[in-house]
Amino acid sequence: MADDSWQTDDPNLELGLQRVMELEIDVESPIEIGQTGDGQRRIIPILGGTVTGRIEGTVLEAGADYQLYRDRRPTELVAKYAFETTDGDRVYVENRGMRVADPAIKERLREGKPVDPEDVYFCSVPEFETAAPELEWLTERVFVAAGTRQPNGVRLAVYQVS
Repeated sequence: MADDSWQTDDPNLELGLQRVMELEIDVESPIEIGQTGDGQRRIIPILGGTVTGRIEGTVLEAGADYQLYRDRRPTELVAKYAFETTDGDRVYVENRGMRVADPAIKERLREGKPVDPEDVYFCSVPEFETAAPELEWLTERVFVAAGTRQPNGVRLAVYQVS
């Protein structure tokens, strides 16, 4: 049995999650760079999409997801893109994460085939930059996201850590 004596009752050490937005991101077919010393490198151009929730807007056709597939390790994801709110404010996003799945599922993902989201661990840590004063809170908090991969896009639920 595990010893829980190390745990504290200090409320300042507790975390909470508040869902703040959902992104539906449309992507283009991958650009295959090939097998590098680190793994199979590919770039997936971002075509657009939608932002809903506390912030509403449109994902801009400006950016890509830079992926590194490795046989026995998680797939490394680094997405860089932007969205524009319905108020006309622009937000730059840099989203680092990982996808973990069994080899057969990873291959289906790489081929763009549908998979059961239950078979894939897909989480990330988005960071935001903006010049809009009313969105400054995006730059002052930590966020995490859970994702699912569809054949032509990605769906992300973004949570603020409190």
